[in-house]
Amino acid sequence: MILNANNILLCLGFLSFILILFSFFYEIYIFNKAPFLKNSLYSKPLNESLSILIPAYNEEINIVNCLKALSEIKKPCQTFKILVVDDSSTDDTYHEAIKCKDEYFQKNDDIEIISSGDRPSDKNWVGKNWACYKGSKQLTTDWILFIDADVIIGKNCIFNALLKSCTDDIDLLSLAPKINCNCLAEWMVQPIMTSLLMLGFPIFKTNDSSNKDSFAAGPFMLFKKKSYDLIGGHLETYNEVVEDLALAEKIKSNNLNLNFSIAINDISLNMYRNLNSLIEGWSKNWFLGLEKNILKSLSASIFVFFLYSFPLILFLISLIKINFTDNTKIYLLTFLISFISIISYGLKRLIFKNKFNIPNNYWYLNSIGGFIVIYISFLSIYRTVTGNGWTWKGRNLYEKLD
Repeated sequence: MILNANNILLCLGFLSFILILFSFFYEIYIFNKAPFLKNSLYSKPLNESLSILIPAYNEEINIVNCLKALSEIKKPCQTFKILVVDDSSTDDTYHEAIKCKDEYFQKNDDIEIISSGDRPSDKNWVGKNWACYKGSKQLTTDWILFIDADVIIGKNCIFNALLKSCTDDIDLLSLAPKINCNCLAEWMVQPIMTSLLMLGFPIFKTNDSSNKDSFAAGPFMLFKKKSYDLIGGHLETYNEVVEDLALAEKIKSNNLNLNFSIAINDISLNMYRNLNSLIEGWSKNWFLGLEKNILKSLSASIFVFFLYSFPLILFLISLIKINFTDNTKIYLLTFLISFISIISYGLKRLIFKNKFNIPNNYWYLNSIGGFIVIYISFLSIYRTVTGNGWTWKGRNLYEKLD
């Protein structure tokens, strides 16, 4: 075969199709092997003590929904408390939390709202680490659960998670939530990011004690308190922007029991409200999640391009060329392979919707989302290395790194 431009396009089309098939079957394989959080029929509160710690920075909208949901949960254990740590918010987060305490909780002892205070200058605290550390110093319960303020907890979720942790002697249980898409940008990007996390951090490897790979999701991390203290907690990750991965690695490196389970029917997450916040959030984490390795980041970008964006480009090119060239055979093949690739991706999303109740809205826009992810990849490298614009909710991250 002569390697002219037409043949190269066709070969790249086959490559894209192969990657889509690989993603299709490997994601289903990972999901089928992954543990799902089970709903227990056991009704009595467990003979344990648990504290829920919620760090909150500029979360005046999310904190209301989060606390309202927590006020309606099944009581997980005999001793149970919620601690909201306002991380020097510049909006009404603190006062909204106080209002929720009065409106949704019958016993004021069940929930406490405090301020983290100013961050000390002797350590380069980043992200939510300071609020988590400050709150954890006040807690003496057997278990400590860290959740984010943008999380909505189901009624039985915490009870089932605590029961699983006690039964299986888990030192850190982290749950994969359902990600709610609140804007068109999220529908375009979040399914891609979810797939990449699944492929990059396979759950069966995380849960294998003999495998060094580790992963945890910051929105829900349930620690055995003595294990959390053993690894140094958030004090030892004070300068880690992606602190959930750092904590999971510490758990596993200390030969403690790490478990990551799927709980998309029990917990949901509202991450972003618009395209700007989405780009800020993912560009904060992308390069760090790939160990600040430029080769890995570029490889991931190429993978995203061929998996999501290239089939649409190829489809449009072949559609135009079929009508305006004499060499229709090669472009007909290119058209067919690109069309099958696009339909295959749509089929994967449909299967995940039917099998795992994961929405497939706007699946056809993930081709555009692929370009956004690639942009995020390059932006993350630039921001992480130079510090220019590397922020989270307006807080500079670069100056606080060693």
